[in-house]
Amino acid sequence: MLAAAMVSAAAAVAWLADPARVLAHAVGEAASLAGLFTALGFLREAAETSALIHRCGDLMVRQPPGRRYLVLSLGSHLISLVLNFGVLSLLGVMVMRGNTAEAAGGDQRVVAVRRQRMMTALLRGFTVMTVWSPLSVAFAVVQSVVHGLPWSRLLPLQVGLAALQLALGWLIDRLAFPVHAPPAGEAHLDWTPLLRLAALIAAVVVAAVAVSEALGVRMVMGAVLVVPPSAFAWLAVQHRARGAAGAARAAGEVLASRLVVTLPAFRNEVAMLGGAMFLGTVVAAFIPPDDTARLVAALHLPPLLLSILLAWSVMALAQIGLSQLVTVTLLAGALADLGRIGIDPLVLASGLMGSWALSSCSTPVGAAILIVARLAGVSTATVARDWNGVYVVTGALLLAVWMIGLDFILSHGG
Repeated sequence: MLAAAMVSAAAAVAWLADPARVLAHAVGEAASLAGLFTALGFLREAAETSALIHRCGDLMVRQPPGRRYLVLSLGSHLISLVLNFGVLSLLGVMVMRGNTAEAAGGDQRVVAVRRQRMMTALLRGFTVMTVWSPLSVAFAVVQSVVHGLPWSRLLPLQVGLAALQLALGWLIDRLAFPVHAPPAGEAHLDWTPLLRLAALIAAVVVAAVAVSEALGVRMVMGAVLVVPPSAFAWLAVQHRARGAAGAARAAGEVLASRLVVTLPAFRNEVAMLGGAMFLGTVVAAFIPPDDTARLVAALHLPPLLLSILLAWSVMALAQIGLSQLVTVTLLAGALADLGRIGIDPLVLASGLMGSWALSSCSTPVGAAILIVARLAGVSTATVARDWNGVYVVTGALLLAVWMIGLDFILSHGG
């Protein structure tokens, strides 16, 4: 990825009229994305040592069959906002540890069904995080490359789309594995940990929104500024028994000792994210907007249909290993002036983020699929095709309907 980024930089110097401007913009975009990922590393440190996270995980895996999928997907969705990919390892290990033949009464078929249901719940809950979260890479990329995009309108729309995708996953699970009888004698469960986690995440998101609005900067910068102090405060609360000064000192010691180990361990992810953003931004500069507009006009496709096809293409290209980050950056960059060709930026952005989430459930070379397949002891094809094929295809159709409805509402003054 870094080699490709350097080749694109050399090509820009050789052939573009204003390479300094393009390269400076590409470096800024790559740095903001790497900065977001690094800032989230602070939050991961606080989450991994939090007893609240582990209580939430224990609560989720102890659910009865009738609501196990729903609680696991919602819980995975919440925890992924602070742990990102770490939620799959944390909850996946807990799920696999509790899914024993003894717990299933010796029936291996029940073990296999429980494994599929619980691991798909975790995976789908995690991927839907990319649909709306201001702390996600997807949100940062789309807001960066889709021009004329009001995030204040995008965010509430994406919360609605995320709810639809979560509900779709639950419905497909319920239809595939119907509950024949309500479980008897369910133990009373305390939902306080999940409510506390939801409140904590809401506070971080609201703070990021408030800072970005107050400073007049993009959401990604608000998150970069808010997340590290939020992580410090979370760690300090975990050590509150030591008093205010002792808690602050302990939080600082934890971050100082752990970040020097964990952040260098994420160098490959930072290189991939930053390199892909740089590459996509530079390559998009080689595609003149006028030529793109003429090409779109020559296709004689309605703008809404073109938007849907662009969103679906992200999913299709992910199947052959092309990163969503690269495809979204290139597609949106090539269509810089969306209004000129009749595409509403909100409709396209919503579709791209929805397809990003769905493709993460279906690409056999994606990091999320690889983690789930390894923990479940099955092939990546099994997770991507057999477990999630129906969900992804149905989700793609639902996404098209969503984009059509959104376009209708926006075009009629909604």
